[in-house]
Amino acid sequence: MKKIIYLIAILSFTLSAYAAPMIEIKEPSFNFGKVAQRTSVSHTFWIKSTGTDTLRIERVVPGCGCTKAPLQDSVLAPGDSTSIEIIFATKSFRGYVAKKPYLETNISDEKVYLRIDAELFPKPESIGPIAFEPYKLDVSQYSKKPRSKAKFHLVNKSDKDYEITLIDMNNKSFDLKLPMKIKAGETIEGMITVHKDKLDTEFNSSFTIEINDDFRTRLSLPIRRIIRNLKN
Repeated sequence: MKKIIYLIAILSFTLSAYAAPMIEIKEPSFNFGKVAQRTSVSHTFWIKSTGTDTLRIERVVPGCGCTKAPLQDSVLAPGDSTSIEIIFATKSFRGYVAKKPYLETNISDEKVYLRIDAELFPKPESIGPIAFEPYKLDVSQYSKKPRSKAKFHLVNKSDKDYEITLIDMNNKSFDLKLPMKIKAGETIEGMITVHKDKLDTEFNSSFTIEINDDFRTRLSLPIRRIIRNLKN
């Protein structure tokens, strides 16, 4: 009996000696495409603990004051997942911009980098070959009456027809209605509807589409919701 207990103790020690946390981020980079200045867009990255020991995310460093990175859970058992939302305030940046927030973990001293890219325009009207109107969408609520819907338009400024693919809808705070084709010179209407469980929530969000031109052009529409429950 003592021999069995001894062997179990050795096995337990061996397994614990080789136990190690690991991290997997399936898609560590995201491209927002064309976005107007002085707006905010966001994307959610998914993190998975793939090792044999607990993964601890000890610190999230946004990289600059224009980026926020709220984390859902910092301690992940093997096999568990969590999300981190990167909120990027475009401010007065222009042209191609890349930001690289990173994580510090208990795996090693090496930083685990994420990356976001965008092409920023000081004049939204110069965005093409397609463009959102308005270039940012406000679904804020300024009275007690719930406001859950907002319409927008997508304008095709070119002489070509395009197919539209929804690339990302971030944190799923809303439903999106948008045709998946747009003809040359056409303007189509879309709408977002805020989920009922998000009507009491403020957020800066976005969604990203891509068209089938030669450049696989992407375009993101920033969406803001603030709540001011006035008397009327």
